[in-house]
Parts: sequence; structure tokens; C-alpha cells
Amino acid sequence: MKGLPVPIWTAVITAAAAAIFAAPQLQALLVYSSNPAASAPDQGRVRQGLAREDLFTVVIDHFQTDTADFADLLLPATMQIEHADLHNSYGHAYLAWNAPAVAAPGECLSNSEIFRRLARALGVTEPSVYDSDEDLARAVLDGDELRLAGITLEALAERGWMRLGEPQPWAPLAKGFPSPSGRLEFYSERAAAAGLDPLPAYTPPYEAVTGDADLGRRFPLALIAPAGPHFLNTEFSNLPALRDKAGPQRVLLHADDAAPRGLSDGDVARVWNDRGEYLALVQISDRVPPGIVGGAKGHWPKLNPGGTSIAATVMEKDADMGRGAVFHDNRVEVERAPMTREDFLQAFATLGHGRA
Repeated sequence: MKGLPVPIWTAVITAAAAAIFAAPQLQALLVYSSNPAASAPDQGRVRQGLAREDLFTVVIDHFQTDTADFADLLLPATMQIEHADLHNSYGHAYLAWNAPAVAAPGECLSNSEIFRRLARALGVTEPSVYDSDEDLARAVLDGDELRLAGITLEALAERGWMRLGEPQPWAPLAKGFPSPSGRLEFYSERAAAAGLDPLPAYTPPYEAVTGDADLGRRFPLALIAPAGPHFLNTEFSNLPALRDKAGPQRVLLHADDAAPRGLSDGDVARVWNDRGEYLALVQISDRVPPGIVGGAKGHWPKLNPGGTSIAATVMEKDADMGRGAVFHDNRVEVERAPMTREDFLQAFATLGHGRA
């Protein structure tokens, strides 16, 4: 059943609602604004779960992502220029109203409209579920500080953007920190209440100190996986220009680690552990010290030779603070892969055809 084409909207919503509730034991998954088959840790197990025939999966997206390949129903989503949205500040002090610039093509709908239609098909009676995008924006802006600053939806719609906070110079912490005491706390009561050390301290990597006794022997290299400069997690990874700039997956190795493994710059390597593996081009670099290897997350598995990415090796464990994925607590081994550089690059180029 996986991978049906996009049907007519009324039939889609009605069928989805009926299927979810027809049998109490049926499990369903709705994925939007995400690509877990590419970005979630323990990638192999995630993909096994998505491939279950008894899992009813609906994916809302712009593109045929790795996750969309597992969808029972694939619904087309509007892009940013096609729907209204309120953009809050992200590293700056401005608020913006994103008005639709063009009409949505075909049957594309915004996430919020899909949710409203799904709620209607399910018979949800809570009135707020059916609020329009404009009503939702007004609810977000309904605060004394914003009203005093004259920031309303109407004002935003007229100007496009407005500045948050006091006039220049803006000192958001001048009246105190967002802590119970209002001060910068070296001893954090909130951390203590969460079962964490209330004082700043070093927490050793989980796999290095609490894993199997022979983990360090079998997987002597620690892999860190920051975001690459060309993608935003797995977003934009299928765009031709950015994918070509980023190139295929690479693994950075110090010369002291590459030499005993018989690896040279440009070789194709297999990076692996008990959770999974991926293929990458070797890059000898002093940007990583001995014992550390580096890579960049964000590649779509199906657009890379081998069909996996760096997330295949990352364990499924929440970080002690923030509950995020532990992309930098990961022990691996690196060895030469049975593929030439030329074949690897040819496969990378071939997989990219028709990617957007």
C-alpha cells in the first residue's frame, strides 16, 4: 500500500479518518515539516518501522523525501510564498508577516488548512481548531507588550515587518534574566529539580564511559556530526545547486588515524558501528584531532551511494539537557569500502537526477 499517488482532497481526508478509527488496534502516523527517515537517529530501525505494512502513514511535504517513499497517502503542502504565516525572531529582533505572494498550485494546502479539514472530517467540536491563519496570528500577538508597541496583525500586514523590544539600544536582559531569581544563576534550582547537576560541570560522553566494556576497542573513533553549511538539517538537500556545492558525504580523518587503516585522501570509506553504516569520501584533515572523525548531517539517504546517511550510526538516546539527539556521542570504525572513487562519484551524480 506504500506510496499511493495524491488523491482528491475530500476522499483523502475522509479515508484517512475512517482508516484511523475503523480498527482500534490500527496504528497511524502523520508526518509534516519533517523527514525522519533521513534525519532521525538509528536510521535503520526508523526505516524498518516506517516500512511496516500495519502502519498507516500520511506524509505532508513539498518533495518526494525519503519519508514520503513510505507514505500510504502523500499530500502536497504549500510553500512559504503560498500561505500566510507569522515569523518570529530567530537571532534578531524583528517580527514579520508572511503574506501569500502567489496562489497555491493544484491541490496544495497549508498544514493548518489540512488540520482544519481533518478535524472537520473527524467531527472535532472545539471551535479554536477551526481558527483561520489570521485568527491564530492575532492570538499570538495578543499580549500587553506587543499592543503597547503597536504591533498588531494589521500593522504587520501593512509594513511587512516590525521591530520587537525597546528602541535602540535594545537590552533585553537589562531588567533581569529569565530565571526564578532574575539573575544569572551559576547554581540552577531548575536544573536540580530536573535531576541534573545544579552547577556547571563536565558530563563525559555516554558511549565512552557507560557503554559495553569493549566498545572503545571495537569502535575506537568518536564521530561528531554538525550541520553542514549548505543544508538546514535535511532541508534543501535535494536542491541541485546546494547539493552540487555540498558534494557527497565526507568523513574527516586525522592522518594518524587514516594511515594505520590504509586510507588516503579521496578514498571511499565505510563508516560503521553496531547500529548502521554509511559510505563517505575520505578527507585527511588536521581540523579533527586523532581519535575524532567528522561528518555533516543533512544528506538524504536515497540520494547518496549506499542508501544511508550519517544518522544511521547515531544512537537513539535523549541528551541529558534539552532532550535532543546525541549526534556528537557516537563511536564508530572507519575502513576502506569496496568501491572506487570514480564509481562513488558517478553514483552520486546519477542519484541526483530528478531530485527536486
